[in-house]
Amino acid sequence: MSDLVLFGAFDRHNYGDLLLARLAAGASGGRRVHFAGLRAWDARAVAGFAVHPLPEVLSDLTPGGYDLRHVGGEILDCDAWTTAVMLLDEESAARAIGRFDADPCARRREAVRLLGTHRPLPYVLRRRDAPGVRRLEFAPCGGTGLDTLPRSIQRAALTALAEADEASVRDARTRAIFARRGLYLPLAPDPAEALTASKLAHAFRARADDWRARLGAYRLVQFAAECATDPWLAALAAWLESRQEHGERLALVRAGAAPWHDTLEALERLFRFLSPSSRAATCLIAELELEAIGGLAAGAVEVCATSLHLLLTARAFGVPAVALEREPQAARKLRAYFGTWHPEQLFWAPGSTCRPVGRCFVE
Repeated sequence: MSDLVLFGAFDRHNYGDLLLARLAAGASGGRRVHFAGLRAWDARAVAGFAVHPLPEVLSDLTPGGYDLRHVGGEILDCDAWTTAVMLLDEESAARAIGRFDADPCARRREAVRLLGTHRPLPYVLRRRDAPGVRRLEFAPCGGTGLDTLPRSIQRAALTALAEADEASVRDARTRAIFARRGLYLPLAPDPAEALTASKLAHAFRARADDWRARLGAYRLVQFAAECATDPWLAALAAWLESRQEHGERLALVRAGAAPWHDTLEALERLFRFLSPSSRAATCLIAELELEAIGGLAAGAVEVCATSLHLLLTARAFGVPAVALEREPQAARKLRAYFGTWHPEQLFWAPGSTCRPVGRCFVE
């Protein structure tokens, strides 16, 4: 039986990528599994895996004796500079952005230096990037912003998926981007849709019971730091308070601690926009462990989030969920996914009513 290399963006803290890695490992069929990323990171403290750099993993495998599967996520439009910054610590990321962000050529050079690869989409491999691979696979993945990137990057994604033995995309917008370039890929839902059929579901349910015992009834709130302007936070605070039932708490949590994801500072700023009575019933949760975050979503009375996988976790456990966005129609990835599979999904943005996304027709 061939070894299986799982390759993905679970080499830094992001709930969705950690979740996809756990689900992929659980569906490995008893094969020997290797976890490969762009850098070494021991994620076992947050219920992930010990991840090793891809070249190191492949150097230990026999040519023709392994399969490689991209575990999924929004990897098809994650360019090198974005990837490089996300893999830094917060202080180093701020320095890199300040030094290189205004100079595209310098950004490219720095990304190559930091990542050790010239691939324009670092989490996307062609066959030549995995010497001796037997099967090259892509779990359902997304690239809703691929058509905004340079054509050379679009060609790299097209070639990689065309060469794969198995590949699918998870939303109609991504599928349409490839179809316009002559590659017709099957649609398949994100692997997290099968969460409750996995062994991980039991752990999430157990943690949900723990959170309910500790917090009582609570509404879970998560949002990306890019949303956290003062007007947006003020509007969110007012909207949350309008939905709050008597005796219900607000639980504020991060779904990703990597740069360009979520920050404690943004959650603390939301807290300051709440009324005194709401603050007294609000808890800021610093927990980053996968099962703790998943359990929070599974045990909530409602989940309000910008994280696709936190929303999918809520849906899997029958928890009402509202997708948050910076402004109406801004959440491209969320709108593409839910418009493809769940048109009834509710969206909220400042100045708009909470309404279903509707069907995505971008074929």
